[in-house]
Amino acid sequence: MIFLAYIMYLYLYTIEERGRNNRMKIISEIQRPDPQVIKELEAISPSDYGHSLNFQLISTRKIKPLFPIDNTFAGPAVTVRIPPNDGLLVNKALDFVKPGDVVVIDMNEEERFACWGEITTKLAMEKGAIACIINGPVTDTRMIIDLQFKVFSYAVSPLTTKVYSLDGDVNVPVSISGCVINPGDIIVGSNDGLLVVPKEDALTYLEIGKKEQEADEKRRQDLEQLGAENYLRRFDPIWDQLVEKSKND
Repeated sequence: MIFLAYIMYLYLYTIEERGRNNRMKIISEIQRPDPQVIKELEAISPSDYGHSLNFQLISTRKIKPLFPIDNTFAGPAVTVRIPPNDGLLVNKALDFVKPGDVVVIDMNEEERFACWGEITTKLAMEKGAIACIINGPVTDTRMIIDLQFKVFSYAVSPLTTKVYSLDGDVNVPVSISGCVINPGDIIVGSNDGLLVVPKEDALTYLEIGKKEQEADEKRRQDLEQLGAENYLRRFDPIWDQLVEKSKND
């Protein structure tokens, strides 16, 4: 009993010291991009950008949608970084959510402790959030699916975070699957994955997306007019060139 009491004392002392000495950062106001730009980005799927970008895209290999996403969504990121088992700052971050926002939670690919469930979903929806991205677990999946609130997560778990101390940060740069997300960056999501648009480059990304949509439409029209056999012949010169090059290497 004395040993257990001593262990509990050390545990509580550690929590107290962590809360006293941590350098937690909480930023309540963020710069959000022009709503019109966000609306136009919403009309472009992340997969359209895959033809021209090798970065800023997050696949669904690790961060998966909880249920099929019918329509592409887009919104500015409210970011949270929390330790693996302490979810207090998720609730604080929800204080700062405005209609149209996407909550982004960095748990460093935690697999056990879920920081998001039915109640946080309902709170987020009431605040006007349109989605949540977590590189950690989610729980209460049936209820969230019934609510049709878009959640992308790293895992699913029945085990939840607790409230231990003031630990973490709100509206600071976070990382999801190696992609840095700053508060106010635009998250564009679909079944194919996620696109992170730096807020200062939103117009550039919008231009890239529109050009890719036009190129996709041209490819569709060409396929319809030419048929599969003739369409495939367009790649023959490239194939022949690469084969010849390989012979000379």
